Amino acid sequence: MTAVAAQFIDPYRDRFATFLAQRHDPDVFIQRRRAAFARFEQLGLPTRQQEAWRLTDLSAPQAIAWHAPSAAPVDAGILPTLDMPTQRLVFVNGRFAPALSRLGELPGQTLVASLGQALRTHPERIEPWLDHVPGLDQHPFAALNGAFWEDGAFIHLPRGTTLDTPIHLVFHASGGDMHLQPRLLLVLEDGAQASVVVEYRGTDRYLDTPLADIELGAGATLHYHQVQEEAPQAFHLGGLRLRQQRDSTAHLHLLGFGSQLARCDLETVLDGTGAHCTLNGLILGRDRQFSAVHVRVNHAQPHGSSEQLFKGVLDSQARAVFDGMIHVSRHAQKTDARQLSRNLLLSRQAQAQANPRLEILADDVKCSHGSSTGFLDPDAEFYLRARGIPAAEARMLLIHAFANDSLDRIQLAPLRERLAGVLAARLALDLIEG
Repeated sequence: MTAVAAQFIDPYRDRFATFLAQRHDPDVFIQRRRAAFARFEQLGLPTRQQEAWRLTDLSAPQAIAWHAPSAAPVDAGILPTLDMPTQRLVFVNGRFAPALSRLGELPGQTLVASLGQALRTHPERIEPWLDHVPGLDQHPFAALNGAFWEDGAFIHLPRGTTLDTPIHLVFHASGGDMHLQPRLLLVLEDGAQASVVVEYRGTDRYLDTPLADIELGAGATLHYHQVQEEAPQAFHLGGLRLRQQRDSTAHLHLLGFGSQLARCDLETVLDGTGAHCTLNGLILGRDRQFSAVHVRVNHAQPHGSSEQLFKGVLDSQARAVFDGMIHVSRHAQKTDARQLSRNLLLSRQAQAQANPRLEILADDVKCSHGSSTGFLDPDAEFYLRARGIPAAEARMLLIHAFANDSLDRIQLAPLRERLAGVLAARLALDLIEG
């Protein structure tokens, strides 16, 4: 272990015993925390000698002495909203903020609550699901989250429940040099339907390592939107695990605009016949931002389908990485899986690297993968300018058309319109500075 890695890991060893002594969790959860921390110690910090982390430089966050989060006041006016009725939970520095949250009437036994509070009041509803979704076993920050999480959101929809209003989760950081480890547990039992929006944002410098576990029962349908708009000085190293049962449908939208270093690791297993998953990603990078998306889709049962489209728009000296794997097990015949990464470079200094891969053990499948990276089409730009459109406006129209394809896939209109505004403002700023 290097001196820098030891400098990062050792404080967590000292802190863990104190942290456990202050917890009053049921024994089964304490055991899981111990197992997670043991896995973190075994894994250690990733290095660039490891293939999965070869393109992610963690030297900057490793060199900072992070401390546990503390309470801080937040002006409600700076928090994002959706222009529609929602079930809204707000977390400030990783802890539930009831004064900023708003929950309406929920059907039946549906539970939308702080995970920390639910652990105290409904541990029997959490125990069958928490830490049971497979994946990210080699991800040290997922292990660290499993050991240290204090709060987050718990969403549990019983069999056949449909929520007509979206669930809006806001995780806001306010304060310097904190390590935040929010947790999300989302369970949709057989036939349940929900739309969820998760937003990560904040001010100052901090390290955010969230972990989300999503379990979909047979025939369940989920529209999940994750917006990473962290502070420019922040680091975001998040993980997401998804398991789908028979005939379930998941639409996941992953959008990254902020943070100086951002990485999302997603692992999903289609564990039931006829399960379907769509992954839609968009990264906007500028200055020296680094963004990475690592995806593994495991087709474990027959007649499953998945579709991936990840796009990046990179300006200045921004860098983006897409690493995707589709794995089709021997038993998963009749699988239909597609994967595509496309990147648009607005500067000669911007870089995009894509590594789409297939691992197919079945013999009756339809699978494809591909990637493309390039600059604006000069012919298309000439076509617009020849019709009287100024150069800057023509350039903006072409960039917007490329990126807006990802936003158009979002069915939740208020969120789509707000993100279109973010895109327009970012493009206008880039053109002004360019």
